[in-house]
Amino acid sequence: MSERVRALAFALCLGCANLDTGTAALRDAASALDCPRTATEVEQLGEYRYRGRGCGGEVIVACTSSSFEPRCFPERAAAATAGDEEESSAPPDVERAIRNGLDARRADVLGCVGRERVGVRAAYDSDGRIVLSLQGDLAGSPEETCVREALAGVRVPAARRDGVLVHLVR
Repeated sequence: MSERVRALAFALCLGCANLDTGTAALRDAASALDCPRTATEVEQLGEYRYRGRGCGGEVIVACTSSSFEPRCFPERAAAATAGDEEESSAPPDVERAIRNGLDARRADVLGCVGRERVGVRAAYDSDGRIVLSLQGDLAGSPEETCVREALAGVRVPAARRDGVLVHLVR
């Protein structure tokens, strides 16, 4: 096979890669809900965010792509029990502060990871302290250390409870 034919085959194969975040959202939402895919429904909320519902639960997932294979990570989940509030969802002012803060430091975060987008997990406590970590293959990596150092000292409003939020920085 000539070099030119191999290059053309490679270029065409790039289109074969799985870039369907909807399929990944269904797979990963079903997994987070511990629910079969056939019993899980997903609804797109934004370019890379989905709400999954099934087996009496609900989860919001943020999707990112690495090596052309999308992966989605839970942002928040709640049991769908009548009259209950979402225990794991961040209070609106805390959620806004985390998302706006990460977006404001987008260049620093993406500069640390060398990617176009990354899922950042923000664990917050009732006093407003947050601990950041990266999702997927970057968890525990030097890139995660770089992000933590770049955002050292970042705080959010006191929340009266601890919680976790995952934000897709892009």
